[in-house]
Formats: sequence, structure tokens, C-alpha cells
Amino acid sequence: MQRREFFRTVPVLAGVAGLTGSTLVPLGAQVIGPDSTQVAEIYELQAAFHRAKTTQDIELMMSLWDPEAVLNVESVSPAATYVGSDQIRAFFLSSGSWQNQRFSLVPSFKTQIQVQGDYALLYFECHDVGNYALPTRYIAADGTVSGMIRKTGGKWLFLNITAKKSSPLSIDTYYK
Repeated sequence: MQRREFFRTVPVLAGVAGLTGSTLVPLGAQVIGPDSTQVAEIYELQAAFHRAKTTQDIELMMSLWDPEAVLNVESVSPAATYVGSDQIRAFFLSSGSWQNQRFSLVPSFKTQIQVQGDYALLYFECHDVGNYALPTRYIAADGTVSGMIRKTGGKWLFLNITAKKSSPLSIDTYYK
């Protein structure tokens, strides 16, 4: 069931069950303010990033990056910098997420977004589960993605991003 179908169906079911619509509150945080639309769009960017990694969809992944983007990867030794679409594409295609089937998850409560006009600072964590469909599943990788994103042509894109390890895993530690 799609989310919008759920919210159309719930009031009908509530009426059948004898509940009033006023007792129902949609699940999730209620964001109100001038930046709420921007924040929602940025959450969609982050979700698409994890979908691209999980499904190994390089075209989707590359559609999330500004053509002038810079990706600094500090989780490898030695640290490496990738500039522009071709280098970033080559990085992802050689990464563990494209070499192995993984399920990429994010602890959403740790995501941080600070919108500043057509730019925003973004921080989120990625925790990749290897063998996710098997009882032998394991944490294959854990890292952070943080940096500057830019809204271009009505779409938020990664612009200057740093990827680091998020180790040890922690509920309240932010690896910036």
C-alpha cells in the first residue's frame, strides 16, 4: 500500500470502526516552518542515496550528484578525493556496495539538516548489511556522509561531501 493510499483509507476504516477522524494522527514528525518543504526534499535525497546503494542503481546514484561535485573519502587508506561525475561514478562502481549485495540502512534520528537558501549542510549515517536475506547477515560497512548540498534546477544534489567511518556505532555520537 502506498503512503497516500494509507492516509485515504484510514479515515474510512476509522469510520467503520466507530472512531472519529479527529483521534487519528499521521505517523511521523510534523515539521512546520519555512524550511519544512526543503527539509522534506533533502530527506528524499538521502532516501534515494540508500535506495541506489541497496539496488546497485548507478544511474539513480549519479542523478543525486551535482556535475561539479567533490567526494572526499576518508574511510579508505590513504584518503582519496573524487572530483566530477566520472570519478564519482568510478568510485561507486568499485565500492563494496556495488561489488557485494548489501542493504543500506540509516538511523534517521541522527540525520541533521541545516538549510541556508539554495545550500544546506547534511549529515547522515549509512549502515550496510551484508547477506541481508540470509540468517548469516552482518554489518558489512558503517559510515557517515556529511557536507554541502545544493539546490539546482529545483532539485537537491550532493555538492561537497565527505565519507568517513562511523565506528564504533553509537546512538549519540556524530562523526563530523
